[in-house]
Amino acid sequence: MEESHQVDMWAIVELMGHGMTAGIIKTSDLGGLLRVDVPMEDGYRTEYYGENAIYSIKIVSEEIARVYARPERNVIAYDEPIVPRAQYEEALNKARRQIGDMEHHIRVLNERLTTVRSLPEKTDSDEDERRHCHENNSRDSL
Repeated sequence: MEESHQVDMWAIVELMGHGMTAGIIKTSDLGGLLRVDVPMEDGYRTEYYGENAIYSIKIVSEEIARVYARPERNVIAYDEPIVPRAQYEEALNKARRQIGDMEHHIRVLNERLTTVRSLPEKTDSDEDERRHCHENNSRDSL
């Protein structure tokens, strides 16, 4: 009977669906599955993958595999409530109104900042002079 020689290697295993794991890889006795012993703080977690689930295997050093196996690299569960379409549309319209209001305020402020007074402020003496000129022009036209 032929003896199978098992070689343990540190590797990064990329999975279909953009998943990834890292650890010590070896073949298993469970129907040809790939066994990955993922390092944890208190030991190892064992995972098994079929060949159709594997996209690539990269042989790396232990140090690199341990970095890729950190818990913060695990998949985070997305547990947000489903929002009904009407509620989504209402929130979207409210946000659009708020954006419109802010754009209006920005235009007003921009106009205030860029307005340059090219004529001096009118005074009472300017108004008297304008009346006087108007009266003189009225007499001359008669």
